[in-house]
Amino acid sequence: MFTTPSLAGRLTRYQLEDEKALADALGEDIQARLLAAQVLAVQRVLARTNWQKIADGRTAHDVQPEAIAEADQAFNQLR
Repeated sequence: MFTTPSLAGRLTRYQLEDEKALADALGEDIQARLLAAQVLAVQRVLARTNWQKIADGRTAHDVQPEAIAEADQAFNQLR
């Protein structure tokens, strides 16, 4: 997905839609929009990191424990 332009473009559009939906659910102020952007940024970085590990030859099964630990760490930083 990340290396195919049309799929990457669609992914970006979905991420922006997700960000808006989350912001709308959290409230209507700048705080809600900033938090939504931070959450989606974390998701984007984690997804890209996991994709790169798999693209480098590792299996999803092998990556999973690291991915969970990194997600826990990343989302804990948002608190």
